[in-house]
This record gives sequence, C-alpha cells and structure tokens, in this order.
Amino acid sequence: MLAALSVRADILLGPINNPNNGHDYYLLSPNTWTASEAEAEKLGGTLAIIKNADDDKWIFSTFASQARAGRILWIGLHRKNRGGPFEWVNGESTNSTYSNWCGDQPDNGGGVEEAVDIWTPHDGWNDARDEEQNYGVVELPRDMRKATLAKKESSLLGTWYQTGRADQPCYVTRTENRLFIVTSDGRGATLVGDATGVLVPLWNTHGEIVGDKILWSNGTWWSRKITNEASNDRGPARYYPF
Repeated sequence: MLAALSVRADILLGPINNPNNGHDYYLLSPNTWTASEAEAEKLGGTLAIIKNADDDKWIFSTFASQARAGRILWIGLHRKNRGGPFEWVNGESTNSTYSNWCGDQPDNGGGVEEAVDIWTPHDGWNDARDEEQNYGVVELPRDMRKATLAKKESSLLGTWYQTGRADQPCYVTRTENRLFIVTSDGRGATLVGDATGVLVPLWNTHGEIVGDKILWSNGTWWSRKITNEASNDRGPARYYPF
C-alpha cells in the first residue's frame, strides 16, 4: 500500500454500482495519481482496473462524459518503475489484459509520464505526469453495501494499547460492513478492515492478529491489555501507532 499523504482526495460521487461486474465505484476530487490511489486504498479498493470494453465505456459514460462534465479520470494503471512497462495496481500487465490507448499513446512525454488517465473527450487512455490534478475513479471489488462483518472482524472492536502503554490508546470501531481505527493523535478514523475478511494494510504497514495482540510489520504492536503504565514525568503522550 502507498504511504498516507497529507493531501487527500474527497469523494464526489458514489458508491455507484456497475451492472457489468457488480462492483462499486466512487469518484474522487482532483488530485495526483499517487494521492488518489492512497485514498482509494483507504476506502478498501484501488483506482479502477479496467478488464474489458464494457467496463471502460461504463466508467467513461458514468464519470467523464455524464452531463458533459468533461472530466479526465485517473485509473489504476501506472509504471511501477520509471520508464518501465505499465501495469495495473494489482500487478497485472497490459500485455495480457484489455487496453484502450489513444492514438500515439503512450508517448512518455519528457520521460516522466508514469500514470494513466482516461483522456476525455477522446474516450481513450493517455500516459501523464503523476502530479497532474485529475479525478480518481475508485473500484471496490465487491458490493460492500450488501456485506456484513464476520465474527473475526467484529472481535477486533474495542480499545487497544500501542506496545501495551496506557497513555497510547487506539480504538477499533465499525459500521455495518467496515472496521475503522481511531487514534488519539487527531488523525481521525482510518479504514482497517472490511467484510472481505482481510485486515487492510495501512500506511505501508501490514498487521497480523496473534492472540490478544496485533503485530505490525514495522515492529510495533498493539495489546488488549495495559502492560506498561506511562510515567508521569514523560510529558504529553505522542501517538505513533504505525
């Protein structure tokens, strides 16, 4: 997963269900490709992975050309390495999947065009600089509105303590089909899991549930129990859960 960014994209539309594949889609406010993908992952999905012409046309008509909006749309295709081949955010290559490049594209203008958009009004794909401000199209792999959390995900609800410290509480709360972390550092709520049964990677960090702890891949951990009372002379608590 991509690292969290200080600038976030907001949801403008959605969820809208695509009848071709049953997936839910959102439209994000203009931002860079990287920031848009990071926001898509917070929502539990990715920027759109287009597998066929029907999905391509549906995305274009729903988010780009509807009411003559003329929006340029980020999709989940990019160069993972500068100057390298294009691949989808799920690792698939365009060599084995559907593609719809505009004429003379991709051209890698200036040698710095690493991300891909639907180049409205052309109704085709174009490679572009990551820092361009386009509308991100988010795809969720299933209709989350119809899913509910299983007992495993629901068991995470409640209060946790980073490295068992009483002065570093974190909280797991829920909607009907999603889990969120709320920390005490002002970050607000962040998606941590959903009804697919997967603990979502956060800020380039993965978590594993072991007994009454969550072990994070950066070496820190959360505990259900307080094992380290905070000292009163350490000053105000600082919260770095990941």
